[in-house]
Amino acid sequence: MEEIKNLEAVVTHLKKELAEIKGSGFKNATSYSYSPGYTFPGNLPTELYYAPTPGTPALSDIFTIRQGIRTDEYLVLVNYLDKILGATTGCSPSYTTAGTLSDRKITVGKFSANLQWCKSDFISTASALSNDPKFVADGLDGYEVTAAVRKMWVDSMIDAMRRDIFRLAFLANDSSGSSFWNVIDGLFVKLYDANASYCVKRVSNAFGNSHNTNLNTDEALGVFQQLYRNSQIPLMQLPASEKVFWTTGAVYANLLESYQTSSRSGSEAQFRTLTNGETSLMFNGIEVKPLWLLDSVLSSDSTCPWYGSLRNFIIYTPKASSRFSNLVLGTEKASDLDRVDVFYDQRLLTTFAQAELRFGVNFINCDLTSFAD
Repeated sequence: MEEIKNLEAVVTHLKKELAEIKGSGFKNATSYSYSPGYTFPGNLPTELYYAPTPGTPALSDIFTIRQGIRTDEYLVLVNYLDKILGATTGCSPSYTTAGTLSDRKITVGKFSANLQWCKSDFISTASALSNDPKFVADGLDGYEVTAAVRKMWVDSMIDAMRRDIFRLAFLANDSSGSSFWNVIDGLFVKLYDANASYCVKRVSNAFGNSHNTNLNTDEALGVFQQLYRNSQIPLMQLPASEKVFWTTGAVYANLLESYQTSSRSGSEAQFRTLTNGETSLMFNGIEVKPLWLLDSVLSSDSTCPWYGSLRNFIIYTPKASSRFSNLVLGTEKASDLDRVDVFYDQRLLTTFAQAELRFGVNFINCDLTSFAD
């Protein structure tokens, strides 16, 4: 009985305290309401996910890189001698002058990229990150970009420069009205001009030119066969392992479809190609390499000088790793091709990013490159 009395006393005491709490204006926890000043969208992770961009091979996979060229460089070509033997004339030989030298010029253009950002620019485009000191530092320090933002900007600029250099190396034309495209002549200007002067051989122009041209069944296969049979003998005689076909992605895909159908009909190889695909496509033992970025440009960029007049192509040439390498990219300094300098100006409360580079392209020997379009 004594324990029950003590328990009743405890309950009475608790009721009294509860009444005092209610009387003092405090609310019961179960009736508390929360009204935040913003709508919480869920987790706010700080990982950055980059939008995908078309990939490209390394420039050194296509071109021999020559450095130290600030304006122009002339490559001196020693032309071969031919039919120098004749009937002997005994002690009174007849001497003639023979042998010629020629040259191939690499003209480099000067390019730059100059971008700037300030704190308000970044906050207006990345509000989800602006409250994280990892991206925007507190107080006045927030005007100078953090390491995370600096890395994001530099990575994005280098990726854009990679694609710009690739576009220009192939498709630039100094007669274009666009300031992006008209600084230098790209490889296709060089090839077409050389074909007009009976130098580089244009084996076929069977592909359609419209930006939205679709290839017919086995169309690419037929053009590959023409290139393989009808290119210049100095190129044809090289070992297959020394050469490469550079193509648009559409040509690559069309050739793969040919391999998946008629040319291997019902075979184990056809089944394997259909189910597993091909990690490296070959034609007569020669690697076929797609340049997908150029598909994107030629099919959708109406500012490109070749838009509407070139859609698909195949370039047949020695690999850059071959001792017969025939395509060359000249530059003042190779490291500038993917270099971005970032600096902060405290007077302007602005961060600047700067890149400057020089480059140009050409081929060396007429007989070691042919193409189809």
